[in-house]
Amino acid sequence: MMSPRNRRLTLIAAAITAVTLAATTACGSDGSSGAGRRSATVLLDWEPNPDHLGLYSALAGGDYTDAGLNVTLRSPSDPSDPLKLVSTGTVDLGISYEPEVVIAGTEKLDVIAVGALVPTALNSIMAVGSAGITKPADLAGRTVGTAGLRTDEAFLDAIAKANHFDPASIHRVDVSSDLLPAMISKKVDATLGAYRNVEGVTLADRGLAPKVIPVTDAGVPQYDELVIVARRSRLATDPAYATLVRDFLRGTAAGTARALADPVKATDALAGVADGYDPKLLPKMVAATAPLLRNPAGFGRMDVTDWASFIGWMRAEGLIKTTVPTADVVTDAYLPKP
Repeated sequence: MMSPRNRRLTLIAAAITAVTLAATTACGSDGSSGAGRRSATVLLDWEPNPDHLGLYSALAGGDYTDAGLNVTLRSPSDPSDPLKLVSTGTVDLGISYEPEVVIAGTEKLDVIAVGALVPTALNSIMAVGSAGITKPADLAGRTVGTAGLRTDEAFLDAIAKANHFDPASIHRVDVSSDLLPAMISKKVDATLGAYRNVEGVTLADRGLAPKVIPVTDAGVPQYDELVIVARRSRLATDPAYATLVRDFLRGTAAGTARALADPVKATDALAGVADGYDPKLLPKMVAATAPLLRNPAGFGRMDVTDWASFIGWMRAEGLIKTTVPTADVVTDAYLPKP
C-alpha cells in the first residue's frame, strides 16, 4: 500500500509477501519443512495491514513454531483469490470476509470458515468532514466510491432502503484501491469499504475530521469482517490437514492474545511487513485495531445463528440468489477450546 490500506493490489500482482517463521529450508514431498515442522501457506485477503495483527504477532512470537508449523503468509493479486485458491487446494488456508464466504457457498466453492480473525464488521461509510456527510441518508444524490467488491453495490442498496431513499440516486464509482486518495482529493463525496481503524485513523491524523458510519449502523446486520477459511472436503477426508488447521488456529489464538496483551510489541511485529504505512501512524492504527480482535465467546468463535440470520438477510437483499446451509460455510469445530 502506498498509503494506509491503499489496496494497490496491482503493485503486487500475485507476488509473494513471504514471511516465514524461521529460516526456510526446502520442503520434502511430505510437506515438512525445517526441524520437523509442517508447512502451511496462508493467502491473505490483502496486503499486510493492522487487521492481520494476530497473524503477524503469532509469527513474531513463535506461536506457530510452538504449534509445529512453518507458516508462510502471502498477499493476493485480488481479494477473491483466497477463496478460489483454497477451494482448489493451491494454498492451505486463506483470509476472507463473511459475506464473500457465503457467496462462495452458493457458488459451490469448496471452502468453509473455521475461525473469525476480526469478529466484528469494520466496513464503513466514510467522508472527510467538509463533504457534509453526517448520516446515511446524506448519500442520496452523492458520489460514493467503492473498492469494487461484489457486496459493495448490495450494501449501498440496502443502506439506501433502510434509510428511506432511492438507491438509484447514489452515483457509484469503483475507485478500486484508491479509497483514501478519492476522499482526500474530493473525487468522491464518500466511500464504502474504508475501515475505521485504518483510513479513519489516517484522515483524523491529517485534520480532515472524518465522519465514519459503520455499515452496521446504517442498515447492514453485524457480521464477522475477517474469517479464516479452509478447504471443506479436505477437512473431512484428510486427518493430517484437519490437524494442521487446528494447530494453525491454536497458534493464531496465541498470537491474538499476545497482541491484546501488548499492542506495542505487536506493532513491532507488523512494522516490518506493513509496507506503505506511516511509521508514526501505525501504532495508532494498531491501538484502534487491537480491541476489535477481542471475542467474548473465545478466539475465533462464530455464532452459527448469526450466520444463518445474515445469510437470510443477504438472500432478502439480493446479494445471493439461493440460500446455503450454515453447516456448509461455517464451523467452530477446529478452534481451540475457550
